[in-house]
Amino acid sequence: MKPSAKLAVLGALVACGSAASLPSAHAGATTTVTLKNIAFHHPTVRIARDSSVTWVWKDVVTPHNVTFARMHSGTKKTGTYTLRFTKAGTFNYHCTLHPGMDGKVIVR
Repeated sequence: MKPSAKLAVLGALVACGSAASLPSAHAGATTTVTLKNIAFHHPTVRIARDSSVTWVWKDVVTPHNVTFARMHSGTKKTGTYTLRFTKAGTFNYHCTLHPGMDGKVIVR
């Protein structure tokens, strides 16, 4: 294999590795974000249009909420909240009870 071909393969592998560090989903799929230790795990997710994100509460004694500009989950200690994203864009959200507890959904 020529050195230039080896570099192209290496570049593709590096690109794939960096993209894999953020959870992502294909159209119709559901991605899960966990609320635990006063943080969103994974705070940034990438999904395709017509996919969903489900937030799962795991801080059993600490209440949280998932709040977007025009919608929110309500404040609770356990349970789930699911939203389906039908439009492309970046949608920021946060927990109104815990400053710095922020996340975003990037829809392609």
